[in-house]
Amino acid sequence: MKIEILNIANPINAATAERVGAILKTMPGVHEVSYFDAPASLHARIDEKAPTRAELVAELERAGVQIEVERPAHASGSCCGGCGS
Repeated sequence: MKIEILNIANPINAATAERVGAILKTMPGVHEVSYFDAPASLHARIDEKAPTRAELVAELERAGVQIEVERPAHASGSCCGGCGS
């Protein structure tokens, strides 16, 4: 199991989060979806047979929820040690 963190680009309310979480849970391999409001994100607990991140994002966009583009950690190739990775 792993957790896919999907940072939400546009504000949503709890009812919308519940609705889109239910949509994601209908996808094979998605077991649980949690909503966090600060910063706004959905955390999907998925298994190895789960949809890809792109498929999760596409499903959310069809439901009207925009997800921020994933930025790779340490894009510059250096590490300040601030994130603990």
